[in-house]
Amino acid sequence: MASGLSWLDSSREDQQRLRELLKLFSDTESRDELGIGQVRDAFSDLLFPGTSVIQTRARYLLIVPWCYEEAQRRGLRGDRFAAQVDRNERKVIDALLRRDDTEGVIGRRAGAGVRTLPSSIYAAALLRYGIRTGADDSAPGGPLTSGPAEADELTERSGGVWHPTLPPPPANFPTEVAGGLRLSPGEARWLRERLLTAAPSTLLAYLLQPENRPGWESTAPWDEPAALVAPEPMGSLVRDAARFSLAIHGAALLYNLLIAERYQAAGLTEHEEPVDWYRNELKGWDDRVSAERGLKGWDRSGMWDQLIHQNPRIAANLAARRFIDRWLDAVTSGAAGDAADDQSLRNLVAERERSVKKSQSRLVNDKLLRTWSGASGSRQLVFRWPQVRRILVDIHDGCTADLPEPAGARA
Repeated sequence: MASGLSWLDSSREDQQRLRELLKLFSDTESRDELGIGQVRDAFSDLLFPGTSVIQTRARYLLIVPWCYEEAQRRGLRGDRFAAQVDRNERKVIDALLRRDDTEGVIGRRAGAGVRTLPSSIYAAALLRYGIRTGADDSAPGGPLTSGPAEADELTERSGGVWHPTLPPPPANFPTEVAGGLRLSPGEARWLRERLLTAAPSTLLAYLLQPENRPGWESTAPWDEPAALVAPEPMGSLVRDAARFSLAIHGAALLYNLLIAERYQAAGLTEHEEPVDWYRNELKGWDDRVSAERGLKGWDRSGMWDQLIHQNPRIAANLAARRFIDRWLDAVTSGAAGDAADDQSLRNLVAERERSVKKSQSRLVNDKLLRTWSGASGSRQLVFRWPQVRRILVDIHDGCTADLPEPAGARA
């Protein structure tokens, strides 16, 4: 029997996290082999609320409402309304794929037949930023409307579902999308204002300030000069995120070293000398830890308070908290400098992975060991920065673009 995955009654937030999880496992590396996902996501939500790893470009925050408004103007109801929204989204995909620049187009590979549409990907963000004001969080996953009941409610409240100052769509939308995924100056300024209003005192809002435009070179938020001088309490959060990312990266590298040792012992050779590779990576990691002065004497109590306030379930996840604290204690005390050969740390990481993955652990499952890609959750955490940076740059570029405003479809 083929395996499958489904949910019956969960919030849109839970469904968004499930889509992110599936996205992570579809990548070459899963980022949660050691079961720290709740902490990772809490950091991400504190820094960049409303974002996710499956978002691509900022203009979708307008394109999705435009698809709904077009269906509402037709006076459709129920299933016909939902079907028209679906058609609108797929027309948008076709229109965007006809353009020369297709970077970030949802459906770029699958085309208009893509299964996950923008309305699913951006649903939580539209609510978080107050772009969708007539929210019903009980709706199942997928499009913002799930059936006749919610579709009828949306058509009846068409004046209040979306923010009243939502910019108008370009002419001939959705068959054509003038400007593609580039924001016009008016659209960009409107989105900036919405995000600043909905998420004040966050790094997301701070980096939306005109003087804090991020560059393309940064690989993590703390690489941005502006982030390093962010005002308090934002600055402390950025520093805690950077320290956590650096420190926990060693545990991920040690885990991969343990797999590499087992891989070579089994006589597997698809990946050449992975043990030497990960020993060298751990040495480089230790050098970076030694150079990070902020790790010594790091008071983590404030960090845990913020994370638990963001996601109270972290407090109940005692096993994850215990593992993280034991590893961070070793790093901050200098005891992790010889992690590759420290039996207590090796046991700590191995036991944690086995408790999380159970029979799917590569440390016990020979079949999965043979399918190891050579890097399992080995990248350093950057808390959605590639996706966030793209969205921030979209808005900054739009605000400063010398483009004519698109002719609106509304009077």
